[in-house]
Amino acid sequence: MANVQLAKNLRTLRKKYNYTQKQLSSILNITRQAYSHYEQALREPDLSTLIRFSDFYKITLDELVAGVIDADQIQESFPVYQYHLCETEDQKHSICLTDPEIDLIMKYRYSSENDRQIVRGFLKDK
Repeated sequence: MANVQLAKNLRTLRKKYNYTQKQLSSILNITRQAYSHYEQALREPDLSTLIRFSDFYKITLDELVAGVIDADQIQESFPVYQYHLCETEDQKHSICLTDPEIDLIMKYRYSSENDRQIVRGFLKDK
């Protein structure tokens, strides 16, 4: 029997961050039909796909699989970045970031304005 809560959570998260099923399937390198089946609880993702969902949405596996995710409770200050390896011209709409780049952006976002000025000044010298 499929995990109905997981299906609800996937749908809630996708809609909260304004992704289409096609966009998410492309980001996660699965078919749109497979993703659709996850949201309809017709099929369950394997462990590696669950981990990718968890990493993508920056939530724990437990929250994803068993938690009740309320769209109004998702913090807007911690956005989900669309990232994956850009290999073709048709992926220009994507923001392609590595994990260290995402880490740097998040540290910059939560730093003080003074620290941000120092970083900007340092980068201008390069």
